[in-house]
Amino acid sequence: MKDHSILRWSGSKARLLPSLLRFAPQRFNRYVEPFVGSAALYFAVQPSRAVLGDVNPEVIDVYRAIQENPHAVADALDSIPHDRAAYDVLRSIAPGHLDRPQRAARLIFLMKSCFNGVYRTNRSGHFNVPMGNRIYALPTRAQLELAHHRLRATDLVCSDFETTVKTSKSGDWVYLDPPYKPKGRYRGEFGYGARFTDECMVRLLEVARKLRSKGCFVMLSYKYDRDLVHHLADWHIHHASARRSVAGHSIFRESERELIVTSYS
Repeated sequence: MKDHSILRWSGSKARLLPSLLRFAPQRFNRYVEPFVGSAALYFAVQPSRAVLGDVNPEVIDVYRAIQENPHAVADALDSIPHDRAAYDVLRSIAPGHLDRPQRAARLIFLMKSCFNGVYRTNRSGHFNVPMGNRIYALPTRAQLELAHHRLRATDLVCSDFETTVKTSKSGDWVYLDPPYKPKGRYRGEFGYGARFTDECMVRLLEVARKLRSKGCFVMLSYKYDRDLVHHLADWHIHHASARRSVAGHSIFRESERELIVTSYS
């Protein structure tokens, strides 16, 4: 299945889309996703109404810029040379020095060019991922305009997941795709899996149960985890596999077991 997302994002569920769509509710009111990242499932579903949230303001800025003026984002992307020098310059620029379309173009270009699509910042909050070995295809003007039309009926929220889902009501479909716990020493502020601790997962499961009690259709995807299966034993547990893309070399990128847990049958 083709991925129509705008952002290249480590942890994207683009490869898991067939399984996610297979277990989607047949009917729902609003689509709610508090860990939006690349928004792969959102763009595949094309809901008529949605709420998208993320704790990373740069991610939300991308979608707000496209929602407001996709042509300004396209113009900013067109102005960026496709080479390492441009990557190094953009990486060094503080986003606050740019307007919103420029900030969106900057992040889109960096994520399409950086190593393994990893978003990582240093202790000072500066993006510090090195460039990868290629620049992936940037979204075209037509793709940005299409995304603009899909985002028009979407509320964009920069907040913690618990705040994003507060307005969810009975009949809404809430998709929870939390970041995996980080491996190694890195603990950057908005990095891949950063700050999402065991305590965060406990809180997320409490939120998921509250959403189910409200009558929401809740779907949660995560790598296979025995504790998660135990805590949600009374939910519907589905298994899938997806090839991970964060290893440094392609020979180490293996398919891993994934869980898709739903509150509904």
